[in-house]
Amino acid sequence: MTRSRLAPVLACLATVLFAGALLRHLQFPLLWADEAETAMFARRVAENGYPKVHDGRNVVYQFGPNIAVGVKEASDAYIGTTWGHIYFALPGLLWARASDDLYAKTWRLRLPFALAGAVGVGLWLWALLPAVRGPRERRWHFAASYLLLATLSVSLLLHLREVRYYALVVLLAGALAREHLGYSVYASLSFRRWSLTLPLLLLLLFNTFFQAFFAFTALLGAERLVAVARGRAGGRDLLPFVATALLVAPLLVYYETFQTARAFAESFSFGPGDFLRNLASVSVHLLRYEFLLPALLCRALVLALSLGGGPSPRVAARLLAFAGGYVVVGCLNPLPLERYFVVLSPLLSGAFLLDAFALTGWWASRADPQRRRRAAALAGAAIALVTALVRLPAVEELGGRLRELATPNLGPLDFAIPFLRERYAEPEALVIATNYEEYAFMYYLDSQVIIGLALNNLSRDQRMQPDVVLPRRRWPRSLDALRPLLAGGDWEEARLPVRDTHHNNVPALSRTPFMPDPHRFATPATEDPDQQLLLYLRVDGEPDDAHQP
Repeated sequence: MTRSRLAPVLACLATVLFAGALLRHLQFPLLWADEAETAMFARRVAENGYPKVHDGRNVVYQFGPNIAVGVKEASDAYIGTTWGHIYFALPGLLWARASDDLYAKTWRLRLPFALAGAVGVGLWLWALLPAVRGPRERRWHFAASYLLLATLSVSLLLHLREVRYYALVVLLAGALAREHLGYSVYASLSFRRWSLTLPLLLLLLFNTFFQAFFAFTALLGAERLVAVARGRAGGRDLLPFVATALLVAPLLVYYETFQTARAFAESFSFGPGDFLRNLASVSVHLLRYEFLLPALLCRALVLALSLGGGPSPRVAARLLAFAGGYVVVGCLNPLPLERYFVVLSPLLSGAFLLDAFALTGWWASRADPQRRRRAAALAGAAIALVTALVRLPAVEELGGRLRELATPNLGPLDFAIPFLRERYAEPEALVIATNYEEYAFMYYLDSQVIIGLALNNLSRDQRMQPDVVLPRRRWPRSLDALRPLLAGGDWEEARLPVRDTHHNNVPALSRTPFMPDPHRFATPATEDPDQQLLLYLRVDGEPDDAHQP
């Protein structure tokens, strides 16, 4: 097989590898807290047309005991977040209703998000390919390399599998990159198309994750403003951003975005030192788990060799500048969670590869024409070796991900929910008291669940008599609220052979004060009774109807 025919085959193999790493064991483990919240709000959309907080039995709300924040009082609509990911979850939710199997339900809920994330990665690749000049096989090699890097980004893969907004942000960011680079760098798109698609995509981004919307709008707008100031663009290039502001303004009022953000920020004491700590934490994550360090090394070489004139290094420079701005804006949030920055993963991989390909092309151009392919291959191998060396700290996570792909990874809910489903003939009649991940019991068992993490209905809940009490000992702030419920009546203890961990599992890899229990790559099984998940079951058998106070 000739080299020109081998290149597309390599790209296809990389696509299959990426798809397998993304979709393998998609149904495991069961939904954790945030995913289950999305599923429950999607159920409320199916019932009411919008994400309603109360339904007469259960409350879906995480802002804490002050239920006036993040809720529209007249309609009881949840406005703590925008609703894009909730409506996106609706088809999967309706599809999941056709199955009684817990894991089939989970797979059907997650699949649309994972596919959206895969399309997002594809859009990022499509946005970057025009910067790769030369023979067609060179673009095939770039595509294969890019998809391989996406497969090696464990953080990206884990986040794209979640029933949350993460995959949708990657999707919309990829579309924005394609449109903006096509207009501002490649000159392959008309002003009319760019000016129409940019406000629409930014509007969708606001309705998916408003922090990303503010960052993208500010950074893209600043880039166009600089271009106008330097005479590289006309003043009309600012019109799409004016249109975006006009489109989003009514939604800012409806969602009470600034009021909610202010109420959230007031719970933190945030100063310059906290901002610097956030900046350090996010930077360390991107250096260890993403391709920021290889990208910076290649950028330094490109600058040292004065190779910045071609389209490939020019696009790489823009991407790295955008990533730096995004990190700065994102770290102004008192809570710099890893998931807020996962959108930078395909961007950093792209910046690294664009500069790497510029370097291999430069090295090949210095060789004799007959030896240029070999020179390019040797340069590529050298860059790959250096990349592998600087990525050594991530080997542990790569090994864990391989083990996770081979063996399903379960969490505490994967033991507790099937146990209750088998124990009780009518789990929908149960009243379950738990202090964390309450939405998973609402979704999978259709039970009434009280107490919860936010303690937003505590006075009513503590007057009720639960059938099951499940204390999650890693959440002491809400744990005390369960103790009065156990004071009266007879209870049977049930210990399940799994550790009582913080979460059923999360996609985050970095351990921080905000995420003390990051992703686990294996089931936390244990025979130690002091570590096992403990349930208290009321001894008078099946639940009855006498639960209301």
